[in-house]
Amino acid sequence: MATITVPRVVPSPAEDAAALLKAFQGWGTDEQAVISILAHRDATQRKQIALEYEHKYSESLIQRLQSELSGDFERAVYHWMFDPAERQAVMANAATECIQEEYPVIVEVACTNSSAELVAVKKAYHALYRRSLEEDVAARATGNLRSLLLALVSTYRYDGDDNVDMELARSEAKIVHEAVRRAAAAGGHEELIRVVGTRSKAQLRATFGCFKDEHRGSVTKALPRGDDPTGYPCALRTAVRCVADPSKYFAKVLRNATRESAGTDEDSLTRVVVMHAEKDDMGAICAAFQKRASCTLEQAIAKETSGDYRSFLLALLGS
Repeated sequence: MATITVPRVVPSPAEDAAALLKAFQGWGTDEQAVISILAHRDATQRKQIALEYEHKYSESLIQRLQSELSGDFERAVYHWMFDPAERQAVMANAATECIQEEYPVIVEVACTNSSAELVAVKKAYHALYRRSLEEDVAARATGNLRSLLLALVSTYRYDGDDNVDMELARSEAKIVHEAVRRAAAAGGHEELIRVVGTRSKAQLRATFGCFKDEHRGSVTKALPRGDDPTGYPCALRTAVRCVADPSKYFAKVLRNATRESAGTDEDSLTRVVVMHAEKDDMGAICAAFQKRASCTLEQAIAKETSGDYRSFLLALLGS
């Protein structure tokens, strides 16, 4: 379930736009007023507010927010203002600029969306940047990382759970095992990329299950870590985790982002909360986080962040 809370009775877009303008005026911005409005409106409502604001005041609401806010709070609100497909397109574009380090964003977009959602992200990317996501991935990644990411963003997987072929799963578990063995000696990557990049998520989970039953260990632990400067081994492991259990994967990302000993990773924290607060999987992510961290996500955020940034993230989580 999504975690944002929208009031039963919502002011009109014109009233919200006027309240936001008032929050921007005077000696300093009223950040709490901004949070009380934008953190409690869904994507359709936020778009209507932005259109009404621009129509009434002849300026972009997003640009005004960028000028009025700052730091991690500004970046979180900026991404929140886009609809889900546009938001992921914007994040994916930024990730392609330093793709060897930011490949998890591309993998998450490709592996945790439905096929229809991925197509929507790619359409938004095309509209925003006048080129395709595939084009930028191909231009900015190299080697096996490019092959893997292109396979992931180009696929159109079957989304149902009703067409799992267990004989194929057993067969491809053997293929994956052999490919992992060969990959340790710098081979076998083509077969790994073919399987991970083409099969439905349900079929892949069946294959990963057969692999674990046969070899008494998960695929992710068996995959070679290697020393590939492109980041391919880590990207492949990330793809497998995203497909196998996305809630568990995102819980791990959030746990690492809020781990006190390592310092807060605001970029990863913002990405996961902002991308999933209005999606049906956020509740499952929060539950997986609590199981992993022995505290709620809200408690971790309250401890590791501060100020308006903390207030905004907590509002998106319904706190």
